[in-house]
Amino acid sequence: MSVHDRPTLAELLAAVRAYITGEVAAKNDDRRARFRALIAANVLAIAERELANAPEDARVENEWLRALGYTAGDAEARRRQLASEIRAGAYDAPDRFALAFAYAQEIVARKLAVANPKYLARG
Repeated sequence: MSVHDRPTLAELLAAVRAYITGEVAAKNDDRRARFRALIAANVLAIAERELANAPEDARVENEWLRALGYTAGDAEARRRQLASEIRAGAYDAPDRFALAFAYAQEIVARKLAVANPKYLARG
C-alpha cells in the first residue's frame, strides 16, 4: 500500500518498458541503439519483478535468518554475521551446513526469480 495515487510505481515501470520495447527498440534501425533499448527494457523488467517480490522475499529471508539464530539488527547485518560465522567454521557440522545451504539455495532462487527467471525455468 502506498500513499501515492495511480499510476503506481509498478504501472509506471511497465509503461516505460512497453514504450521502450514497442516504440524505441521495435522501430529503431540502429542495431546498437536497439540493443541498448532492449537492455533498458530488461532493467525495467527486473525492477518490476523486484518490486513485486520484495515483501515476500524479505519475509522468507527473515524467517530463514531467525531459524539460523540471527535476530539482532537488520537483514544486512544478520547476513554479514552469518557469512562471518561460516568463514569461522561454525557451519562445518553436517546439520548446521545443511541448514545454511538450504537458506542459500532459497535466497539464490529468489534472486534468480527477479534477475533472470528464464534461468530457473531451464532447471
